[in-house]
Amino acid sequence: MILGIVGHEAKKFTAKTEQTCREVIVHLLAHDVTCVVSGGCHLGGVDIYAVEEAKKLGIPFIEHRPVTLQWSGGYRERNIKIAEDSDKVICIVVKEYPQEYRGMRFNYCYHCGTDQHIKSGGCWTARYAGKIGKQYEIIEL
Repeated sequence: MILGIVGHEAKKFTAKTEQTCREVIVHLLAHDVTCVVSGGCHLGGVDIYAVEEAKKLGIPFIEHRPVTLQWSGGYRERNIKIAEDSDKVICIVVKEYPQEYRGMRFNYCYHCGTDQHIKSGGCWTARYAGKIGKQYEIIEL
């Protein structure tokens, strides 16, 4: 299975949630994954954790990096490529911001219409995968 793995940038993780995220990724990769597809996020986080764990296990990977650091012409097209190239997309998100987080804050994920986790562009990618007939799952830490 070709597995897309996306989610939050590094600053939205604590040391504990990063460790949990990596454990989830390792568990996912142990189930007949032949390739990992991710977004190579310049801000670190799930995209990078997924590739690092795939490398450790000798699993091939593809990183679709955005051409520009903006939605149109960059992230949107990158996210579509991730969904199209994957059999299933997993989005790993945290339920709340770390106390020291200083970026933009949203009280809910407007992609999912829930307050059970904070907003992630990865949710857009996972839900887009569902729209094009692919499996997807959002894992909340």
